[in-house]
Amino acid sequence: MRRVLAALLPLVAGVAVPAQAGADTVLRNGFVYTVDARNSVAEAIAIDNGKIVYVGDDAGARRHIGGTTKVIDLKGRMVMPGLHEGHIHDITREDRKTCDLKADPLTVKQFQSRVRACLADPELGAEPDDFLQVTNLYMQFLRPAGTAPHKRMLDALATKRPITVSAAVTAHTTLVNQRALDLAGITKNTPDPAGGRINHDRNGEPNGLLEDAAARLVTKLIPAPPPISAERAVELAGLRMRDFSKEGVTSFFVPGSDAGTVRTFQRLRTAGGLTARAHFAISTGIGELRKPRTLYERLAGIRKELERADQIPLAVRSWRPGKQEGPRLVAEPGVSVDGVKILLDGIVQYPAQTAAMLKPYLDAKGKPRTGKSARGELYIDGKLLSPVVAELERLGYQSHVHAIGDRAVRTALDAFAAARKANPGIRAHQTIAHAEVVDPADYRRFAALDVTASMGLQWAKPAPDSTEAVKPYLGPRFDLYEPAEPITRAGGRVSLGSDCCLDPFDEWFGLEASILREADWGKAYPEYAGKLNALPGLSRAEAIRAVTVNGAYQMHQEKVTGSLETGKLADLIVLDQNITTVPLDDISRTDVLLTMVGGKEVWAAKPFR
Repeated sequence: MRRVLAALLPLVAGVAVPAQAGADTVLRNGFVYTVDARNSVAEAIAIDNGKIVYVGDDAGARRHIGGTTKVIDLKGRMVMPGLHEGHIHDITREDRKTCDLKADPLTVKQFQSRVRACLADPELGAEPDDFLQVTNLYMQFLRPAGTAPHKRMLDALATKRPITVSAAVTAHTTLVNQRALDLAGITKNTPDPAGGRINHDRNGEPNGLLEDAAARLVTKLIPAPPPISAERAVELAGLRMRDFSKEGVTSFFVPGSDAGTVRTFQRLRTAGGLTARAHFAISTGIGELRKPRTLYERLAGIRKELERADQIPLAVRSWRPGKQEGPRLVAEPGVSVDGVKILLDGIVQYPAQTAAMLKPYLDAKGKPRTGKSARGELYIDGKLLSPVVAELERLGYQSHVHAIGDRAVRTALDAFAAARKANPGIRAHQTIAHAEVVDPADYRRFAALDVTASMGLQWAKPAPDSTEAVKPYLGPRFDLYEPAEPITRAGGRVSLGSDCCLDPFDEWFGLEASILREADWGKAYPEYAGKLNALPGLSRAEAIRAVTVNGAYQMHQEKVTGSLETGKLADLIVLDQNITTVPLDDISRTDVLLTMVGGKEVWAAKPFR
């Protein structure tokens, strides 16, 4: 399975702008993987004023070396464009203590023991009405396999306190105890809220599992934590930027943000601590989509704040109606509000099964389910979605649509098709997040409609949340699960969208998994050995493009980042190994030695520190 690309890649000829007294930085004697249209390889790269002024061989780089030029001897190491993270959440670290289960595999008794210990911790509350907030229960990793979470797991604990438990990996499900249900007034007769679902047991009673917006019926009762200062918020955001730089992320896209988060990153930029190009999609809900004028006004207000601070992004300037002059080459990272996050469905995993499917889920016996939720939940229908997507395009915003099931994916594609007819002159680089199950008839529509699939590449592997929580309930359709390669083969773009930090923040494992579609679980879990399903993985070249130039395209940066070409911004990383030649299962061991954004070093490890 190993592929050695180096021998197949053309060596790029020296290409340069007119020579100056000397560039700011020259990196030489390396393996410069450009990710240009031919995936060319060079030896050297020269940077001046944040831009790439030369890509070619070492001999040609000499003319860019002046008396003040910093010359970096790469000693054969690999250079590539910085990673473009197309769907990430936890961009500021938590400033509070939680009852964190750390996504560990747990039996019910182990789960109860961990929660019981948290109940005894005075820092997590002590009064009878104090909510205990438990985080990161890997619900599909409850042991033995097939154990479904239920409120009785919490009700058995000797406490009267209300408890909420949030899910790791899938995130959309919240488990609560009976006390929390009582405080929220949730009974067997409580209707499902718009955009959510209350699950019930065989007797019709709520079983404690609340999907998406239904969890808000309980969580709205939890007192908000004490506000942190603007200075502390900036400090926490800066810590996350250090994580990004160390991992090689030079641009990122955050779905589901609010004005406060945007302001925090605006302040971080002003303070000089923003080390990656920041893009945000603002959250919206069904209520706003039904009366979208409120949404449009809210977006306009946020964007005006950025424009007043001269932080309107290089990306947005390239496509907003009436502003077609092209992106500005601004070396310093900026803050951008690119669009709107729209939640179209839920998740495909059992027991939630809220992802909207064209055909019913199967039950435990392999027979099609019946009932109103047999095909999951489509939270927004196409008649509501299509006109909003089209108007957002006209106003200069892309739609970043969460769609996991094939019915939700088709609904999103239909909305984008309607927008194409309504706005034939606009290319908003629309995005579907996740796209975990796609009907083969829709593969080609991603390319035809210019829609990027921002996929959690690390999820394309056998795991509790796939082989146990999905495979039995999809049957033969499981061989269509995580279709990065079919979408790519049909001409579409797949970008990296890790959904961090539902999983550990590890972009290089995601890159490896997108190729191998497997993971090394060790001897403890032989049931997760082998490939995910019948679908092939991406090639190395395709996977690298997914995490670089395809992500740049999603963020409207493809003309200025995503590849190492003359005239583009110098957003690049130096690696400790050549990922085009190492064994495939070693890609996840990659370490970033140097990260540059706009020609500025934002992370350096030995020997570059």
